[in-house]
Amino acid sequence: MKKRRVPEILWRLFHNRARTLGATILSLIPLKSSTNCQCKGRRCLGCDGEYGAISFLLRENDPDDYRKLLNQCFIVVSDQAPPLHGYDPHCRWAHLELVRKTIEMTISEQCSSSNVISFGYDKMSRCSDIVEALTSPSWSLLLTRIGDVLMVYLLKNTSIFLWLPRNKHHQVAGFPISDLCLKSQVHISVTTYKPSLLHPESRKKRSVDEVYSSARKEMGSRKKREMEKLSTETTVSAEVNSACCEVLPSREGQCYSNRHTPSRGKRKRLSKWLRQRKLRQLKAQGTHSLIPCMSSNTKDEWLGDVKCDVILNSRPPLEKTNAWCSCCSVFDPLSEVKKEILIDRRTMLYKLDSCSSVFPSEHILYSLKPNTSGANELFKEIFGSLGVNVSTEVAPCVHRSNCNLIASSCLYHSIIKLLKSLIRKAHQCQHLRLLEEHCSAPSLDQDTKNIAATILKGNKSEASIFPNDCPENGLAHSYFKSESCNITSESQSSLVEPTKCFCLKKQVVSFVWAACRNIVPIDLLGTPSNWRVLTNNIYKLVKLRRFEKFMSKQCMRKVKLSSYPLLSDENSLLLKHKLLEHWIFWLFSSFIVPLIQANFYATEAEHEKQDILYYRKPTWKNLISKAVTCVRDQGYKELTAESVRNIIRTRSFGFSKVRLVPKRRGLRMLANLKASLHLPVSHPCRPRGWRKVGAGKNCKHHNYKSVNEVLKDLHLVLKHVVAKEPERLGSSVFGYNDVYKRLIPFLSNLKSGFSVKSGVFIVVSDVERAFDSVDQDKLLSVLDDLNLEDEYFFSRVVQVVCTKKSLRIPENWTLGSKENIPGPANVRSFLPTHLLHGILVKQQVKGRKVRKEQLQNDLKEHIKRNVLQLGIKFFLQSVGIPQGSVLSSLLCSLYYGHLENSVIFPFLEKACIPAPGFPSKEPFLDDTAARYDHLVACKPISLLLRLIDDLLFISTSKEQASKLFSRLQRGFRAYNCNMNEQKFGTNFQMNIIPGLGSDRLYVVEDGTSFLRWSGLFINCSTLEIQADYTRYLNSPLSSTLTVGWQNKPGRNFKARLCSYLRPKCHPIFYDSNINSAVVVRLNIYQAFLICAMKFHCYLYDLSCLYRFSTKFYVDALEKTLRYMKRLIKRRMYSFKSGSDSRPVLEVEKGEIEWLGLTAYKQVLKRKPSWYNELLHVIEAKLKALGYLNLVRSRASVLQHATDIKRSSILWKIKY
Repeated sequence: MKKRRVPEILWRLFHNRARTLGATILSLIPLKSSTNCQCKGRRCLGCDGEYGAISFLLRENDPDDYRKLLNQCFIVVSDQAPPLHGYDPHCRWAHLELVRKTIEMTISEQCSSSNVISFGYDKMSRCSDIVEALTSPSWSLLLTRIGDVLMVYLLKNTSIFLWLPRNKHHQVAGFPISDLCLKSQVHISVTTYKPSLLHPESRKKRSVDEVYSSARKEMGSRKKREMEKLSTETTVSAEVNSACCEVLPSREGQCYSNRHTPSRGKRKRLSKWLRQRKLRQLKAQGTHSLIPCMSSNTKDEWLGDVKCDVILNSRPPLEKTNAWCSCCSVFDPLSEVKKEILIDRRTMLYKLDSCSSVFPSEHILYSLKPNTSGANELFKEIFGSLGVNVSTEVAPCVHRSNCNLIASSCLYHSIIKLLKSLIRKAHQCQHLRLLEEHCSAPSLDQDTKNIAATILKGNKSEASIFPNDCPENGLAHSYFKSESCNITSESQSSLVEPTKCFCLKKQVVSFVWAACRNIVPIDLLGTPSNWRVLTNNIYKLVKLRRFEKFMSKQCMRKVKLSSYPLLSDENSLLLKHKLLEHWIFWLFSSFIVPLIQANFYATEAEHEKQDILYYRKPTWKNLISKAVTCVRDQGYKELTAESVRNIIRTRSFGFSKVRLVPKRRGLRMLANLKASLHLPVSHPCRPRGWRKVGAGKNCKHHNYKSVNEVLKDLHLVLKHVVAKEPERLGSSVFGYNDVYKRLIPFLSNLKSGFSVKSGVFIVVSDVERAFDSVDQDKLLSVLDDLNLEDEYFFSRVVQVVCTKKSLRIPENWTLGSKENIPGPANVRSFLPTHLLHGILVKQQVKGRKVRKEQLQNDLKEHIKRNVLQLGIKFFLQSVGIPQGSVLSSLLCSLYYGHLENSVIFPFLEKACIPAPGFPSKEPFLDDTAARYDHLVACKPISLLLRLIDDLLFISTSKEQASKLFSRLQRGFRAYNCNMNEQKFGTNFQMNIIPGLGSDRLYVVEDGTSFLRWSGLFINCSTLEIQADYTRYLNSPLSSTLTVGWQNKPGRNFKARLCSYLRPKCHPIFYDSNINSAVVVRLNIYQAFLICAMKFHCYLYDLSCLYRFSTKFYVDALEKTLRYMKRLIKRRMYSFKSGSDSRPVLEVEKGEIEWLGLTAYKQVLKRKPSWYNELLHVIEAKLKALGYLNLVRSRASVLQHATDIKRSSILWKIKY
């Protein structure tokens, strides 16, 4: 019997205890001789030995379902199961009755709460979905082979996991593994930190100071290490130098050296003003030793700026001492900052709150005073809690020295004085002046050309990344335009275009560094060479894309101890490195991040993919005010707070918060319908927009579920209705699977009658403002026609999902009715298709009943009284339906499906007969010969597809296509539906409007014309399908990536490469029923081309921290080749199109590998300095494949597939 791989979830929970059903049965059977067996020589499972038992259990003529049951159903025998002493092969009960009796016995033994087999069992009808699953013909056949006794033993004492499609399983017996996961708390943790520190995406929102404070408490195991004793030597020994090299990052090219060690090379003399300043300080304070020193009677004197080499070199050596004062002991509990700890940059994004100070009003620097007490509090915040009780006054130091007592302080007191200065400067910082100097806001009456000249002068490299239609300076003035807003020409001159008024990233970095120089003492910033390092690290933080994370390792990159004279003492090198790490981590997490949060609004842009744009807070508020004006004019009614309370008081969900995202032209509104609301009964007065910490804790609150959470029941019901009546959706499709299923029979019918190239006419169009233009009353009338039942029943199904780090347990609800009891068929539909390993567990929870009236009321509230919060204002949406809802796509499809059934389909029937004088022989745009005359007499073949609001019409009749085009252009007033004039596309010329359709038409260099539709390139002549890569043309390819530096970056990189290939492995691109041999191979080649480009972009970003070997590159490349071959075959052979035709894959294994290697070679040879060795390896692999032997019969096909002209669109991508 074939040994099966145990699913990952079962392996993590049970290890070797999880076995297939066949293997479990064989292990339970006590093998006997035929003479002692109860079968009395008639042959059974236990009397022929192990080989005989296998042949008896599984025979040659057994059905496939029975074989799958034995080999793909997994069993885990309970630890508390009694041993099976004897084996009885007889079958005395009918299978259905046996299962029912076993369940009722389990319930009577009060084990129903701990055995899944009894969940949902109805004692009156004696049925459930689990009874249905366990009484299938395969189980009945198994009962005849193993007998009643063993069957009852399996049902009562084991956990049974039935196989479902895509390697998923459904638990039908045993203790629920969802409860087992919660009890055992199975997690795979990366480090010992809390998830909130390692994963910024955790839901709990905290201030920057709270995040860092918790980080300090959880940093490591708090192992105390003894500090090294002070050395009496004045020079650093070779042992210390080597130890320092081990402590510092390995990439640092220079090891720490003492100040008085003679430096090699030319001696550089300080400038005159520096020498004069130091001379004045020396005269006033005398020579000194900075760190270990005698006590000082003057606590306010600070000699940290005295760094003269002559004075330091003349310092007398220190004597050895074993005495440690309290100020030295504060560093005892100092722990190491882990390199993988993350800086929470979520607080930088989408923060509308404005403040008049340089930091947010709740920042820790504003709660402290610039005195010793405040400096101590800040010291605790940065370096952790103090290990001993140190007096708030300057404690006398007991370090001994041969020099006289001088006015100086030790390392602890030096840091305290610097922190006093930092707090004082933070209170006095004039940040508005710095903002105007480094990030000047656009003025409405300012000359745009002058602004461009000013910005370009200092930011040429940054300006080069912007699209061609965006001015390089990033500052300009134009009108505000949104999809939901139409602004008159008179008001355009007074508005600001959002894509041209943001601050460049280098401007943001310039402001941040100016604030650092203005607030942070120079001694805490290091030497000028370290300034450049910090500035570069700040730039890396600012330029991060939307979902990328920033680690402490990136903050510390190239930061050297030798750049901080403050740490040039003779304490432990390990201690000094810890101090530096803590300080740099606090500087980035609790200083720079809040600084950006308080002064900029950071958001992604639709046209910039994952890149972040930074706006001055006043500029962004100006944009919001203009958006509010547009919203009022486009069907949104402004509400008062009291009106909002009256609306949400009577329903279970509240309102949705809206944020604006810049587009290439205007702004797009994004409503968050996933978040719940926690509103106080009476809103506190917050004049500055900030609430004090702890305020309102004792206030009563109303809790409202999220909109999507409440609408889940309605979504299940509507899906159930349209599954029964799919004609209500019209021509709707919901993805490439639906497109493929509709396209295959159409092309088969089309090609059976005549050549596709002889006469195919295509029209593509897009509904203008599809969601915002829906007539609400019309939509409600469409939904009223749906055949809803009076009452629906919902039962809970828990899904255990296996991820890389843990086992997650999301919950779902299944739908049933009086006529339709939930079964395995609709249970399995709730498993997400992208998860390969999931186990369903139905819970012993009483099902919910929902009345039809409640569903209709929720639907009406959602459509007619959708409340949105934009900034501090509330609006009621009176036109259109909410976007972002779980119902949005389905409601839109039902609405436009009703339009098609009522108007478009009858119109197409009438348009089959050509009108007199209709032109029938006009040429195609691609100059192909059109055989149209013979189609006039016959009925045309046509296909209409609509992906939400994107329409595709294919017909053999030009007259029919032209009439539909004209009808779409006129719009549908009864449905308030109009088409976007700029998104029409045709493959034939229209006399009435010359040149129309050029927005959707794309012609490659070899002259082939394509129409773009929903991510697909449709050949205008042959209807062959390719992937549309034009979306990568307007921005750098790197803006679409999300690079992961943390954990295991090499493994993450390989996984990302495979994820880039996954969307391009759909059968629609490789089925020979649709595409020719050349196009099939062209699609493979182009998928590898874009993957190779992302290969370079990803490695380029990783190169700032990591360097990989050529072997690693080769492994990553080979993994993508294997993944592509495996995934294409699996999807092609497992796809069920619903028709007689099956996907046909006519590509050899070696061809896929050759196309992939060729694509990598063509892309990477443009970066020879990076991949010189890798290119040699690729060349060797291509030779090993034996091109001539491999493609002897396919040489011309592969040459055409790899022709540079066919992929000209990809070579225009910037990577």
